[in-house]
Amino acid sequence: MYSKMKLSRFNMIELLKKPKYEGFLSGFHCRQLARGRLLDQACHEESEVFVLVSGRLRLYLSYEGREFTLSFLEPGDIFSTHSRMLIQAARESTILAISVSRFRQEVVRFPEVSLVMTGILGQVLAGTLDVIEGIIFHDVQYRLVEFLLALAKERGRDTNEGLAFECDLNMEEISLLIGTTRQTASSLLNNLIKEGMLERRSRREFVIPDPSAMEALLSQQP
Repeated sequence: MYSKMKLSRFNMIELLKKPKYEGFLSGFHCRQLARGRLLDQACHEESEVFVLVSGRLRLYLSYEGREFTLSFLEPGDIFSTHSRMLIQAARESTILAISVSRFRQEVVRFPEVSLVMTGILGQVLAGTLDVIEGIIFHDVQYRLVEFLLALAKERGRDTNEGLAFECDLNMEEISLLIGTTRQTASSLLNNLIKEGMLERRSRREFVIPDPSAMEALLSQQP
């Protein structure tokens, strides 16, 4: 499992600023999204491809009153509104957007960009399968432990105290990722801290003293 954070190792903004991509961003227009706002196509004739410049966007599905978070987009990620997924600004965000038809014309000249986007769509599909598997086979604690381990492996650094990593998600965002309430996510996180499986050094910094012991928690789940 990946952590559902930062879908691509590429920062598309930085990539497209390189001389070889000169002119690619000229067809994009800038849009601001307030926190909580949905990115929709109500005022656009066709779907768009967009790059997240700043902020954070949540990709999710809604079914019979329930929401299933598939992933978060981080600055530098590229995505499209041409899907059944809902896209919401988890924080105040800025995007650069272009119509799908115009984007297709541009990627003829720059095929590498389409390869990056294909990889991101694959990651989102993996996230969808993770959501389905988690709901059917695993409880909330399993999903929380799995998320923390994945994030630590992606962002962590080995220290004398254990595997240290940063998590800039708030409790509401974590609860959305693992499919539970904020209260339940907070309670489970505190339990891991009390049991010594996790240490919280600051608001954003955590340490897993013994990653193998935390991984063993996954094997204990039914």
